[in-house]
Amino acid sequence: MLSNARMSKRFWAEAANTACYLINRSPSIPLNKKTPIEVWSGTAADYSQLKVFGCTAYAHVDNGILEPRAVKCLFLVIVQESKATNCGILKQERFL
Repeated sequence: MLSNARMSKRFWAEAANTACYLINRSPSIPLNKKTPIEVWSGTAADYSQLKVFGCTAYAHVDNGILEPRAVKCLFLVIVQESKATNCGILKQERFL
């Protein structure tokens, strides 16, 4: 994933986290073609949030009325911590 996204090795933890996220939402033959997340939680996997690792993303910032409202970033990790929104963590450093 890192080489495909042309990213340095310092992002290996984010790549491993994303790989784990994808594996837990992939059908498994030992689980009778169910996903591990489905067996664990009892609900079907939601694929609507999937993004390409390392793709261009825009993070919302509030710098005032006349300033840009987004910064260009790289999409790294999908996290589901909030019930209101399921969003990815964006590195706040400006990589691009």
